[in-house]
Amino acid sequence: MLKEVKNINYYQNLYMDLFLPEQEQFFTIVYFHGGGLVEGDKGDSHQFVKHLTKLGFAVSTANYSLITEKRFPECVKDAARAVKYIKDNIAKYGQSKGLIVMGQSSGAYLTLMLCLNKKYLLELGIDNDEIIGWISDAGQPTTHFNILKYERGLNPLLQRIDEAAPLYFADQNTNFSHLLLIVYENDLPNRLEQNQLLLKTIKTFNKDIDVELKILQGEHCHGSGQLDEDNEYGAVKLVKEWMKRL
Repeated sequence: MLKEVKNINYYQNLYMDLFLPEQEQFFTIVYFHGGGLVEGDKGDSHQFVKHLTKLGFAVSTANYSLITEKRFPECVKDAARAVKYIKDNIAKYGQSKGLIVMGQSSGAYLTLMLCLNKKYLLELGIDNDEIIGWISDAGQPTTHFNILKYERGLNPLLQRIDEAAPLYFADQNTNFSHLLLIVYENDLPNRLEQNQLLLKTIKTFNKDIDVELKILQGEHCHGSGQLDEDNEYGAVKLVKEWMKRL
């Protein structure tokens, strides 16, 4: 039976929930919710992550600081802290065979920031090589539109690539285990093209790196927000297929 551990205090006033499969051995996903960095809660993703748990994953869903409360990059640092907490404590709940970092929309943006800018995890003593997989569900590789809007007073439709952009850190030193980019046919403006640019940039520097882009039907985050005709999430189906790489 699915086991739930709610409201684990992982850093100051930030909390996470943990969902555990029946198996004593499992891969562990640290999952970050969406909400444009200005709203959302760990509970928003419970229904979705329970479907991941049915595949045999342990999944933590973590809150993080919003940019309406604390300025960038505190949200990214919180994401790193959540990964650190799970890495240090998951053994209390079973035998984890490896850590995966995943997020939806703004949570995917945080995932990409941790994946491509290694400093956030390195500051906590974690090398990116210790993360066996990364999954970005409709993340923004350029500077997040709400950082442009709320922190810089700019039009959120502008395209910027700077130190608040995961794409900024894609270069000859980019390396990771496995990266799955999920995006949608009718995603947010430029989101499909942004992810295509990220894929192309990474592959330009390292043609053999394990990164792939999957395009699903529907609008932004449809594959993790709505069940399909099989009573499953499209993104979960992709993760199930992607598991073969682990």
